[in-house]
Amino acid sequence: MKLHYTRGFIIYSKKMNEADLLLSYITEDYGKITCFANNARKSRKRFLGKLEPAMLTGIKFYEKPGMALDILYEADLIEDYKNLRKDVDIYLFLTKLTEISRILCQERDNNKNIFYLINNIFKGLDRIVTPPEDSRLRVSLNAVLLKYEIYFISNMLKLMGIYPNFSNCVGCSMDNLHNAFGFSLKKGGVVCKTCAEDKNGDFQYSEIKQLPVNFINLSDLMIESDLSIINKLNASEDILINCSAFLRDFLSFHTGKRLKSFEII
Repeated sequence: MKLHYTRGFIIYSKKMNEADLLLSYITEDYGKITCFANNARKSRKRFLGKLEPAMLTGIKFYEKPGMALDILYEADLIEDYKNLRKDVDIYLFLTKLTEISRILCQERDNNKNIFYLINNIFKGLDRIVTPPEDSRLRVSLNAVLLKYEIYFISNMLKLMGIYPNFSNCVGCSMDNLHNAFGFSLKKGGVVCKTCAEDKNGDFQYSEIKQLPVNFINLSDLMIESDLSIINKLNASEDILINCSAFLRDFLSFHTGKRLKSFEII
């Protein structure tokens, strides 16, 4: 067996029995990997306090030929984002990030930029000064988290090569000059009015969705900017909520899976 080392974030954890864990990581050097951690819940020296969500760890794991799972040997804490666990809204938000990463990323399909995207999101969230539960500023925190969500999903879709086509009609290639076209989840892009109403074509008018106001400009801006855009961007919470709902629908349709984290948050 060959021993590997890399940095990673846990995106999935499942108890296998009284002591063992099944863990999925997004890693810097190997993409998504799934490891079996033998006796992980009892081994204080190798794993205690190092297999929690919302922390960056250095992991050593064995790759055994013929086995689908890697074997986690040891984990070392690199960065403990303590502030992420102090606020329940931020911590719950991370469940969206981890669920989307788990569903979209394929095993050993390495894209370092996905790791760096998640790393930057964690750093940004850790710097947020969270208001008290009874403060009116909680509303502004929700808006900030929605911006992080849209930023993360838009950039993840771009890195995965499945960012929707908003520029041209997927039916006739007409330019979407004024961002006025509807959107086809089935086709993964915008559709002009003529194509949407063509009864002889592949489209059914009923499946064409109206995009949220300013969604295209907002999403395009997110993928063209670094994370500092979050603090500069002025958008109403209603618009952000609608944009989040569209991205949820797109992800659910594209993956064919129900996103449970969006239902509880």
